[in-house]
Amino acid sequence: MPTKSQIINGRKAFVELKFGPNWSYISTVRNFIINFLAITLFDKKRADHIAMAVNELIENAIKYSDRDGIDINLEVFRNKKDDTIKVMVCNHAKKNEVETLKKILDEINSEPPLEAFMKRMRDSAIAECKKSNIGLARVRYESNAKISADYENGFVKVFAEFAEK
Repeated sequence: MPTKSQIINGRKAFVELKFGPNWSYISTVRNFIINFLAITLFDKKRADHIAMAVNELIENAIKYSDRDGIDINLEVFRNKKDDTIKVMVCNHAKKNEVETLKKILDEINSEPPLEAFMKRMRDSAIAECKKSNIGLARVRYESNAKISADYENGFVKVFAEFAEK
């Protein structure tokens, strides 16, 4: 994420949300994000893709959080070349779980988006484990997002960056 001075100087629009890990909030947050992006962006299709991605990240945050509390930080930056959307979703997590997440992201990011998505779909079909990890590959494929994760003070921070296609 950018430094605070970069955020203030380059920010076009932003929103920060905090809520407890409650599944019933997901559709409300998604609708809010679609409406927020509709005001900020002219491309409805892009807004829908970003909202889908944020929805997936929120679902993962709720599913894998080991305590209450989800933070969402959605920022729209304008630079000279394009509009870049940056999203950060935070939740409580254990360090070993974040290391596993980073390995998954490394694998997903090392392949072309469609191949990574299809591989996860095939693996999910034959896996005995209920955790498919399809969602992150779907986010990358459908929205072309760069996805990364970091761990700090008991929180996993998952970042998604969406550049103009």
